[in-house]
Amino acid sequence: MTRTVGSKNIKPFEQRKKVESADNADIKHLAKSTSKTVLEQFKEILKNQRNYIQWIESRHDELIKLKKKSGNRSPKDATYRKYKWYAEQNSLLEAINAFEVFYKRSAINLAKALRNYVPAERLKGAVDSRVLWSVSGRVSIAELIFEHQLYHDLDSIDAATQSIIQDKRYNKSNLKSPIAGTNSKIQSIFQIRHTLSHNYGLITRSDQAKFKMLGFDAAWGEVIDPDKDKFGTSINRFLEKEATDFTEWLIKATAQYLDGLSKNTGVSLDRRVLTRIQQGLGSSSALAALPWV
Repeated sequence: MTRTVGSKNIKPFEQRKKVESADNADIKHLAKSTSKTVLEQFKEILKNQRNYIQWIESRHDELIKLKKKSGNRSPKDATYRKYKWYAEQNSLLEAINAFEVFYKRSAINLAKALRNYVPAERLKGAVDSRVLWSVSGRVSIAELIFEHQLYHDLDSIDAATQSIIQDKRYNKSNLKSPIAGTNSKIQSIFQIRHTLSHNYGLITRSDQAKFKMLGFDAAWGEVIDPDKDKFGTSINRFLEKEATDFTEWLIKATAQYLDGLSKNTGVSLDRRVLTRIQQGLGSSSALAALPWV
């Protein structure tokens, strides 16, 4: 009997009106845990990337052993290489996407915790945002203002922290910055994400020029290979370190901001704010030592 094309029990997309989704807890490696900080959640995702690639490698090795025992032909190296690269590419893409989400969640959590200590007029953008900031109630104004922003640009990340705690980490325009090298690496990683997302990893002339400006040689017409020389693994490790360093800086800068606010204006520091910061971002001895009441 000739097999019919497609399946009749699948509703055509053109007839759909709903974006299907699953409960957050059902997608284990992406699930947000309210008991974990933003950094801890990001590290869990990176760990999942590593485990995923290791699992694929172990399944391939096991299949080769089984094939040899049975006397059958082993899987073709070219086939394994093809699908391993595909897995590496998608894993790296997700890791970099998660890095941008890490910045976003950090800004949102900080804004939620410090809302009562940030004047509305400091916020940049539309007047509506400044008005929303003053609204009371159960609506998360911090999410409304900071969630829609893009965080794959260092200037945007700096603008977000500047508006909340009057400080910024990256200062991209300062070429003499002590973390200028880190800045260029972060920009390069987001450029890699761009190439993976928009060109299937194919390095165009434009990509080549942008990488060159950031200090990287990239071969025009070739495809980014995360598996070659453990390139993807090195990015994964860099992202984890920078996320850790950024979080440490953010907590320190927050403590300095609140300390200055307390000393210069005499404002009382609500201990519940400390709890929110610790739950969302983490803690430090400087933060805990502030005059909380």
